[in-house]
Amino acid sequence: MDTPSIPFTTRVLEPRELRATGQAPDFTALLPASYRTKRDHIIVPQLDSDFIARELVVDRLNNVQDWLWVYHQVLIARDITITENPELHLVWSKNRIFLKPIPLYLLDPDFWAARIIHDRKLADCARGFLFSYTALISYESDFRMAQEKGLLPSGVTWEAWKDLAKEILQNHCYASVNPRYWYGELRLSRLNTIYRLRKGFVLRGYSKVAAHAVYVDLLRDNFAALAAILGYVVIVLTAMQVGLGVERLQEDEAFQNASYGFTVFSIIAPLVAGMGIIIAVLAMFISNWIVTKDYEGKRFREMGVEPFWRDRPGKDAATPSSAKGSLMNSNERDV
Repeated sequence: MDTPSIPFTTRVLEPRELRATGQAPDFTALLPASYRTKRDHIIVPQLDSDFIARELVVDRLNNVQDWLWVYHQVLIARDITITENPELHLVWSKNRIFLKPIPLYLLDPDFWAARIIHDRKLADCARGFLFSYTALISYESDFRMAQEKGLLPSGVTWEAWKDLAKEILQNHCYASVNPRYWYGELRLSRLNTIYRLRKGFVLRGYSKVAAHAVYVDLLRDNFAALAAILGYVVIVLTAMQVGLGVERLQEDEAFQNASYGFTVFSIIAPLVAGMGIIIAVLAMFISNWIVTKDYEGKRFREMGVEPFWRDRPGKDAATPSSAKGSLMNSNERDV
């Protein structure tokens, strides 16, 4: 299989001094100041496959590729939320859309040649990511807004961006980009539904960035929905009560049975629904607590520390009497 070609050669970034002296290109200036690993360690970014893959690869979306569909809309009255997670790029929820800014290194042809182009999976994701920005930034007004939001480096000019976009589009082929970028914007609520049904993440879904921050809000919203349903039930019960006062319906056995059944249902259903909401929230709380404690234990072991507020196994905690005895011995030595 032939090695894929670099999607562009246009240099939109300012030339660097090292290139002018003929030395090997130094890409460290294109990297972020710090980097969080998969194990949540904060380190200085290294030019390795793990760092670049974590910046660009979208495996979680590829895992549910068969369940996705095209959804295109204009970005109007929607807040742009910056994210560094490629899995959330072009994902929207309610009145906001998540966008990952273009990393500096993706705008450098030398970086492509040295670090990206030899990895087919990585190159497909990077091509698709840049292609998504050719759709997002079509007009100069889009360009100005992208720079104001920090999506584009400030040193890139409109003329340079047009040259870059032209070259990317001329070399574009859907077969050479990651399948995630065959689609446009994806709704977070639908991704959560897919992950709950397809992948079994019933409580967590695809992402919790749009979830309730506290359990009180979750309870309030669910009980508000239940109250709205009960409002309709009250209207139906009122109508049935009026109907029972009509002579014609008083003799209708079917209406009598329906009224009886719906009355019993309206008494039991709210109790069952309320208990269901409480049980669901409780299950979510327990699940989150277990996950948090498990992560805490693993994280502390990796950090090589032990919480000072917990008694160490095999060691007796200090008691007031032992502390008093220690103080007396110290005073005796001083005397």
